[in-house]
Amino acid sequence: MSSFRLLLVCALALCISACSTPEIPFDKSSTKIQRIGLPTPGFPSGPSVALASDPGQSFGLVGALVDAGLQSKRESHLKAIFISNGFEPLDGFWSNLVAQLEKDGYAVVPIAVSRDRSDFLKQLPSAPEPIAAYFDVVVQNYGYMAAGIGSENPYRPFLILNCKLVRVSDSAILMQDSVAVNPLNTGSGWLAQKLVTISPDPAFAFPGMDEITNNPKQAIEGTKSAFAQSTEAVGKLLR
Repeated sequence: MSSFRLLLVCALALCISACSTPEIPFDKSSTKIQRIGLPTPGFPSGPSVALASDPGQSFGLVGALVDAGLQSKRESHLKAIFISNGFEPLDGFWSNLVAQLEKDGYAVVPIAVSRDRSDFLKQLPSAPEPIAAYFDVVVQNYGYMAAGIGSENPYRPFLILNCKLVRVSDSAILMQDSVAVNPLNTGSGWLAQKLVTISPDPAFAFPGMDEITNNPKQAIEGTKSAFAQSTEAVGKLLR
């Protein structure tokens, strides 16, 4: 196995491990949680623009390197769209999450923290106000994904996150789950395990990267849609 392909396999294994968190259903009636501390969510440094099936996969290391270069270019374009339009993905997602939890009847205390982007907090931070539990959310990946090339496989928004609710008094995990907006290959593997899966909003579908680049406002709205879908699903987990 080439070193590049080995790296790809290892990266996939890490993603599978990270996204397959144990499911712990929430029993709201017995816990009586009302005030939740919400630390800054774990969040990637930038969006992904991924092809689930890339032509370069058939051409060994050279093809894989070309694919990696093209993906990096696509992601740079999308990140530039966000920056030039003043869109801050982390702030937008965090605000969505606060609004959703408050809508569901919780008093939310945002807690700004510096953290690892890809894992739950190792140590829970001090809260500026009394709270009953911490809600730790980690967005593993987000952006746009296509099943393959061609207009019949458009880019659609996607997002994958893990979340857990931890009681302050005894550090007990009261709820833990994963949410995936626009998961591909749901018939087998880790996505067939227990997690919340959501179909992407059909209003946001781009035949290719040019369409994303030429419609920046729509591309941003598609990302916001995935944020809203995921936070709504998270809210349901805490009802």
